[in-house]
Amino acid sequence: MRILLVHNRKAGSEEHEGEDFIKALKRAGHKATYQSSKKKGITKALKKKIDLVLVAGGDGTVSKVARRLVAMDSEVPLAVLPLGTANNFARSLGFCLSPKELIEQLNDGKCDTFDVGLARGPWGKRYFFEGAGAGLFADYLRAPKRDESTSKAEAMRSHVKELRRRLQTYRARQWEIEVEGSDLSGRYLLWHAMNIRSVGPVLTLAADAKTNDGSFDFVGAREEDRALLLDYFDARVAGKRRKFPLRPKRLTKMRLRWTKWPLHFDDELWPAEDEKPPKQCEIELIVKNAALRIWRIE
Repeated sequence: MRILLVHNRKAGSEEHEGEDFIKALKRAGHKATYQSSKKKGITKALKKKIDLVLVAGGDGTVSKVARRLVAMDSEVPLAVLPLGTANNFARSLGFCLSPKELIEQLNDGKCDTFDVGLARGPWGKRYFFEGAGAGLFADYLRAPKRDESTSKAEAMRSHVKELRRRLQTYRARQWEIEVEGSDLSGRYLLWHAMNIRSVGPVLTLAADAKTNDGSFDFVGAREEDRALLLDYFDARVAGKRRKFPLRPKRLTKMRLRWTKWPLHFDDELWPAEDEKPPKQCEIELIVKNAALRIWRIE
């Protein structure tokens, strides 16, 4: 196959050499070209004659490339070498093997579809792939993090512990929300419109979510759900499996009135710290069925 490798060498806690991936792809019989995710030229590279885009990086890099493919209405499928810390996006797509194993099995993959979220607001429109939300996790994305060298598992556990600590005193916030025509307004500790099962440090909030069923899952925890949420975090910190205690609601369209609190689209926040947003606005989220093509490896 003609493969474009889009690579973020600093994804996760280690540096990964793109040259090694290119050599491995060529040994597997592919014609591979290299593109750094940190340099200009990604869109131009995606327009060339290629059979597959292979993203070597974390969730942010995968989303960056996927947005361009959707905007181009491209039929070229995307595959992932997961190099990040959480790798929620890659895991939801089935890319759970090591980079070496994935490269060896690329020829055995098949093309599938992936639903994409479209958010319309003051920015115009933007695509997202994992989910959108507000509350505890969105605020945590903006908070400064300690830079510590640790394993992925330890890093995830540390994030969950900190989220649990913050939840104890976190104030629920009023949101005006409409999902599929139903008024779900109320005071929320957190809410998420999810395409994949997990958010952040592998918090599985929508265990039955599917990425090619034409719908997302709305998950919301209100003030009265605080004890259930704390219990869920306690189980995660202890390394126990625990199903998220709140039932999701399926959605293809969602509207909300934004006034102040930050939103996240995948792992990006709106408004940005240097952005001056309107005092209030209407935001619409819709599901674009099968808008992205994925090269799935069984």
